[in-house]
Amino acid sequence: MQQSDGPKPGIDMVRLARVLLLAEMSALLISTSAAVGLELLLYLLFLGSGALRSRLRRTYSQPMIRIALVWAAMLVLAALYSVAPADALGSLGSWRKLLLLPMAAAVFDEEIWKRRLVWALVLTASLGMALSYFSWFSGVTIRKFPPGIAIANHATQGMMFAVSLFAMAILARFARPTRAGWLWFLGLAGAATFANLIFITPGRSGYLALLVLAVFGAFFFAPKRARYGAVLVTALALGGLLFFSPVASKRIRQGVSEINTYDKSAELTSMGIRRIMWINTFKMVRERPLLGFGTGGFSEGYRRQVAGQTGWQGQPVDDCHNQYLRIVSEQGLIGLVVFLGLLGAFFRQPVGPPYRILAVGVLLAWSATSLFSAHFSTFVEGHFIYLWCGALLARTGETLPSD
Repeated sequence: MQQSDGPKPGIDMVRLARVLLLAEMSALLISTSAAVGLELLLYLLFLGSGALRSRLRRTYSQPMIRIALVWAAMLVLAALYSVAPADALGSLGSWRKLLLLPMAAAVFDEEIWKRRLVWALVLTASLGMALSYFSWFSGVTIRKFPPGIAIANHATQGMMFAVSLFAMAILARFARPTRAGWLWFLGLAGAATFANLIFITPGRSGYLALLVLAVFGAFFFAPKRARYGAVLVTALALGGLLFFSPVASKRIRQGVSEINTYDKSAELTSMGIRRIMWINTFKMVRERPLLGFGTGGFSEGYRRQVAGQTGWQGQPVDDCHNQYLRIVSEQGLIGLVVFLGLLGAFFRQPVGPPYRILAVGVLLAWSATSLFSAHFSTFVEGHFIYLWCGALLARTGETLPSD
């Protein structure tokens, strides 16, 4: 039986937590400072409310929460043997984003609030999309971003627009609004967001996220007998659009060229430095394969690896731009197994469509883009994925306490 959101005496702490989490997700796309402030309020709210603490304890019965606790314990254990003790505490602090997973799972036990979360993302991203068009055509920059960028950076903007577009398609298919005006909004905003992704936002991570989500969506939308054909057609059609888009094709060709000519380039390039970082990180992993260099130890371990090298190839870095390599280098192969177990636990959550489709699709997109970045630990993308999966994959229909 689901909790009612009717009027209650005093402050409904559960409802307040839900509202703050909705605001947190929207703030991630608008202002990181606001997101940090809201995050602090959430911590204080959960600490001060007996009902919220009780709900938090109940989330331990959910697979994703149990494995998340194991992953958190692995991070703390690896901090104890880190080669950079001064950096270990800061690295642990950055992983506080994991707390959003149980907090969201504790309060998003009603479908109406899951739907509100999805709409909050769509509306916030649509605002960012409108600002992106304004900046692109007017030449007016937003918060010192390049023209056309309104959310954090081009990679983050592309990924969030891809998720928003996916969410619009799911809302139109599974949760059709009762008012025709909202259906018109979803259609028009979806078309504008898609065009922005293809022709304006130059983020390769956004292209990859869009491709994964489009293929994943095609698989579920198509009739069973036509699923694999729909996947192939969708991939080819989207790939063709990206190829013929001046902005997208330029970015993709540039990335391929930089990777292939990394050893001949006299200057540092975005993808060229990635290949150098991956090679050096593999060498680090061979030194300490099981346990790694410890939480927060990547920078120091990498510095030791490139010591004596000249040019941009010997430049120290703080991240190798591959989530899985980063984990192996810090927490070892044991840590990677635990982290992959966490990703697998999301698939075991007993939640049906459409929210399972929304969560799993975005999880697959993040898993793909994290081959070239670290989107499970970066600020905006990391906070977003744990809040998103925690809320949409939370069990529903349980009788839980409320203030």
